[in-house]
Parts: sequence; C-alpha cells; structure tokens
Amino acid sequence: MSCTLSQPVYEYAVILEPPYPPGWSISPHRHTQHEIGLVRMGECAIQVGERSLRFRSGDVFFFPRGVPHGFTADASSGVAFVVVQFLELERDLLRQLRNTPPIGRFSLFELEVSLFLDICHKLQREIAGGLPFAGIQCKALLSELLVLLLRSASRSIGPYVSPHQGRMVERALQIIHSRYQDDIRIQDLAHELGLSPQHFRELFKRYVGVSPKKYLVTLRLQRSKCMLLHSEYSVTDVALRLGFGSVQQFSKAFRKLTGLSPIEWRKAHAFGESGSVLSSGV
Repeated sequence: MSCTLSQPVYEYAVILEPPYPPGWSISPHRHTQHEIGLVRMGECAIQVGERSLRFRSGDVFFFPRGVPHGFTADASSGVAFVVVQFLELERDLLRQLRNTPPIGRFSLFELEVSLFLDICHKLQREIAGGLPFAGIQCKALLSELLVLLLRSASRSIGPYVSPHQGRMVERALQIIHSRYQDDIRIQDLAHELGLSPQHFRELFKRYVGVSPKKYLVTLRLQRSKCMLLHSEYSVTDVALRLGFGSVQQFSKAFRKLTGLSPIEWRKAHAFGESGSVLSSGV
C-alpha cells in the first residue's frame, strides 16, 4: 500500500443522524458507497426489496453500495442512527458482511455499542482533522469496526451470553490484562466477580472462545516473546516475571505454542546490533 503524508480521506464519512420523529420515513434509495449504520435509539423498519426488516437499538445494518433500501421509524419511539460510509471493501469481507443477503444484520451488546461509537468518534476526528497519515488510520479504524461486527455475528452462533454476563467477562479480561504477571488463580478471579469457578469458566469460554486459563497462558507467552528479544532477560527471568511457576512450566507451554523451546526461539529471532545472534542465558 502506497501512502503519502497527505493521503486523502474523502472516501470515508461518519454521519451522526439527528433523531427522527415517530412515523418518519424515506423511500427506497441507493448509495455509491458501502454503508454501516448503528441504531442508537428507537426502532425502525428497513425495506429491502419485498422484505421489511425490524431493527432496534443496538442493531447494525450493512448496505453494500447500489442496494436499494428505505426506512420507516417506529410510530411511538422514532429512531436515531450513526452511519459510516466508505468506498473500498475486499470481496471476502463483502461476502461475510452480507449475512442476510443482499444486506448484513448484526446485534451488539451494550459494551459493543460503546466500542462501535468510540471507533466512529475516532474515525470522525481523523476525517476532519487533516492529520498526517489519516488515510492509514481511517483504514485501520474501519478494519476494527468490521472485526467488531463479524465477531458479534460469530458469537451469536454459539451459546447465548447476556449483556450483563458479557460485561462480567469484560471485567475479567481487564483484570487479567492488568495482573497477568501476578499469580492469578482462576477461582480467585471467579470469586472476585461473584461467580463459582465452574460457572465462570463456562461463561468465559462462551464469550471469548477459550478457557480463562488458556487465555492467561497465551497472553503471558505472547509477552514472553518480546522479553526474549532482549538479552538482559534470561529465560529464568522471563518465566518468573510472567507468573510461571517454574522454568520447566514456561518452557513446556512455550514449546506447545511455538514448536520451539524459549532458547531455540531466541536463537532464531533475537539479533544484536552487529547482526549476530544474541547469546541465550538460562
């Protein structure tokens, strides 16, 4: 990708629609850009061809460019949107986003709605701010938004997790990320959240996709790679600093993840200023 300092961002737009009154409607129309829209409040019916689809607060629509669509606000609540428009989209992503052809439909938890809005605000600042490399950042933020939607769709295929349960797991993730170097025990984490260890494990796996123990170990191992690139840390230092009970435990987990021992991985990836391989201390 070729990007200049003043790369244009005209292909992106963030539109914070004003609340539309009860009964408001707009006849079917089409756009030259792809469009993602979050229903911020209220309800509406969206007309796509012969179908009329009901969307409520927290729902997200995706309209590929050129697809006609119309809106009718709920007769009692009205409706409000925030919309992101963009030009380019890879074919495979287009296929995945059109999960109810010819459009896409997603439902977000309360926390995911906050993340969606935060990305939109960042995108809006990049578009309006004229900052260097804004085009690169806009593309990255759009990718983040698409991942949020696709993960929400993937989650909905599995066992249901309520918004309250989702917030509890998000809290657990915050704790893990802030204290992964400590001796975190899953039962203590569950107790901190007011859950039994078994219930917490089941809930965490439903929401994240892996067990809390595997998530914690993987997080530590990813951090260990950064530390192994620095010669001042021995393998023993890395193991103990990241909360592993022993070097043997760390080495076994590291080999299972990478296929190499920590020393072998360091020899293959860590180089000194002269270009020579760094020495590996145990």
